[in-house]
Amino acid sequence: MSNPRLRIDLDKITHNARKTVEISRMHGLGVMGVTKGAAGMPEVAKAMLAGGIEGLADSRLDNIARLRAAGIRSPITLIRSPGPSDVCRAIELADASLNSDTQIVEALSIEARVQGKIHGVILMVDLHTGREGLPPGAVPDALRRLRSLPGIQLQGLGAYFHLATGSDLHLQSLEVFAALAKQVEAELGKPFTILSGGASNIFRTLVVEGRPNPGINHLRIGTAILLGFSSSLNPVAIPGYERDTFVLQAEVIEVKAGNPAEAILALGKIDSDPQFLFPVNHGVNVRDAASDHLMVRTELPVRVGDWVSFRLGYPALCRLMASPYVQIEYVKRSR
Repeated sequence: MSNPRLRIDLDKITHNARKTVEISRMHGLGVMGVTKGAAGMPEVAKAMLAGGIEGLADSRLDNIARLRAAGIRSPITLIRSPGPSDVCRAIELADASLNSDTQIVEALSIEARVQGKIHGVILMVDLHTGREGLPPGAVPDALRRLRSLPGIQLQGLGAYFHLATGSDLHLQSLEVFAALAKQVEAELGKPFTILSGGASNIFRTLVVEGRPNPGINHLRIGTAILLGFSSSLNPVAIPGYERDTFVLQAEVIEVKAGNPAEAILALGKIDSDPQFLFPVNHGVNVRDAASDHLMVRTELPVRVGDWVSFRLGYPALCRLMASPYVQIEYVKRSR
């Protein structure tokens, strides 16, 4: 079979997790390790935990169920707000969740009492990013409404930034976010445990670029740990991180002579996102893709039956891990 092969190096993931925890701690930041890019694969989650990650996060309840079935009992946060049909499983499987709808939190409260649990809630704030969250002006009233709900522990506030946003916007928006948190903490008379300012792109702004922390204390990180860089757009490797954590190999099924030559690989848009495939070897460039084929230009000699290797961006990894057509292999080392 010419199915694409995805080689996973768990030791390198552990290395990246350890670096992330160490560096983040120096900047006053706690970290959740986000497993959704690896489709909640237990082996990857365990590699994160081995690197010092204390809490995991995923956007899919099915992925969290997979982690629980593998015996993982570490705290796990559901990072996509649950819908009404998710409430029962969210309480059953997740220790906490990100939320932006007060009615859902009220439903979580009822279900938490039924199951005899305490469920953590991080209320999301929309900092004009067009994503999930309440507008800042609505947050104080929402928290006053939710703070006394039985079965619910208000852990703090969260925000999200699109991967294409830049550092200046991050800092300006997070200053608003931190000021809002201080205002609400004063009203409630209790500090928040978590001010979760975003994901790997905020890690880039605060840690890699060394910009001043406006007052957050937490990040939800997947890309930096899983892939060793801080954004999938124009990826820049983080010094000291491993990049070859996930390496995709696709088989050549046709070669067209030319200068440069072109090769067609047994890989397509059904399997991955070609925009986020980065050839390992210089002289190879992705030209185009269809549902079942990837076309590359190559200055290197290539024959039918050869395998071409790619490093990955986050969208490519997510799609590969969800594809039933991809063969997973693990890098083995002699101990």
